[in-house]
Amino acid sequence: MQEKTLKIGLTQLISSKNKEENILKIEKYSKKAKNNGADMVIFPEVFMVYFSSEDSLEKRAKEAESLEGNFVKNILKISKQYNLSITVGMYESIENNLKTYNTTITTDDNGNIINIYRKTHLYDAFNFKESEFFLESNNPYNVFEFNGFKIGIMVCYEIRFPEIARILALKGADVILVPSAWFKGYNKEEQWLTLIKARALENTVYLGSSNQIGNVFTGITSFVDPLGIIIQRMNENEGIIFGEVNKERIYEVRKILPSLYQRKPELYKGI
Repeated sequence: MQEKTLKIGLTQLISSKNKEENILKIEKYSKKAKNNGADMVIFPEVFMVYFSSEDSLEKRAKEAESLEGNFVKNILKISKQYNLSITVGMYESIENNLKTYNTTITTDDNGNIINIYRKTHLYDAFNFKESEFFLESNNPYNVFEFNGFKIGIMVCYEIRFPEIARILALKGADVILVPSAWFKGYNKEEQWLTLIKARALENTVYLGSSNQIGNVFTGITSFVDPLGIIIQRMNENEGIIFGEVNKERIYEVRKILPSLYQRKPELYKGI
């Protein structure tokens, strides 16, 4: 009997300042994912709408939406239409606050939200300050189940914090999804590739990213296996790649590389 797998579509797309255009792209690539046999499709960090550095805090707040807003309603509708799990990033409004949450939602394959994650580590680095317009969250790092697989979420800059991926792995994640909008810059592409391979390898889990491209972003949507091998990677264009999560592969890797089980937590206290 063939081992059951989880097939994931990972998109690499340009986000528009027009929300409706982005919703149409989500519908288009959800259809492509379904036609290619995917169980779920991942869209980039804050794909809902693109803001440039010139856009004011007030403009961002005005465009942000609640989880009951039109953007999420459309995502749920598309999920149900294609019987497909969708993960996508958005600007979530906060009552009585101009700042927003950097939120990622995941649906099941019938138009129901099964996970909400709000970014905890904001990109205040390389002369950029996300904290000027985002409010950091303190939500826990949880895994959720879909189609018999355990899934964790971390967002973009959080790839630089190995503690998050380790917590998700210890909670049983088979795959970590990383919606991203990775800024261009000197050596930034090399850093991204180093980090995604390291997070997969040190935790012996699959890792799949969905990256914005165009505007000020690098792209490099990738799918990495539990030995840190990049199995699929997008080129410089918009598009979608596919990766399959196989529990048997995780088991095989952990037989030859049991580092997750060789940890000595009692020695790490007080760090």
